[in-house]
Amino acid sequence: MMDVSETLTKTYFFENLDADELAEVTKRLVHQQYPAGTKILEEGYGGLNLFILLEGRVKVFRKMGDRQVLITPLVPPQTFGEISVIDGEPASATVEAEDDVVVLALHRDDFYELMDSSWPLQAKIMRNLLREMCRRIRSTTNQVQDYFAINQALCENENFRQFYKLFGA
Repeated sequence: MMDVSETLTKTYFFENLDADELAEVTKRLVHQQYPAGTKILEEGYGGLNLFILLEGRVKVFRKMGDRQVLITPLVPPQTFGEISVIDGEPASATVEAEDDVVVLALHRDDFYELMDSSWPLQAKIMRNLLREMCRRIRSTTNQVQDYFAINQALCENENFRQFYKLFGA
């Protein structure tokens, strides 16, 4: 397993922190393990921890009726749970362990204590967070554009509808 400080520097959330700042983060982290198939976060519930994936893979999905709609798979050292940690609202998606998973968890209260402990540290984390949120918004905008184009083609083009049916969609 990778050194915790090394892992933290590879996550967008904590990149560019100095050694003292990384030590402040590290002392607030809790190691947790989840067996394959475990729901670590469930859409509409909980959501009080930021998770940093150390080992294993997880999938992030939302339920639509009786179907799971995959949002994204995650691998180490990616993070999840950050939106709920920031706004205190329930999880916006379900995160399920695909393998046995090891994470580092940072509770919401510890996150805000960390942010209040140092203005320079807060500025670095917020800059990192803003950069990542912008990346995600751009990605979502591109997905919406793609879905709109597919929907428009399905509505307007009989040949495309027939082609689309070939793939069982």
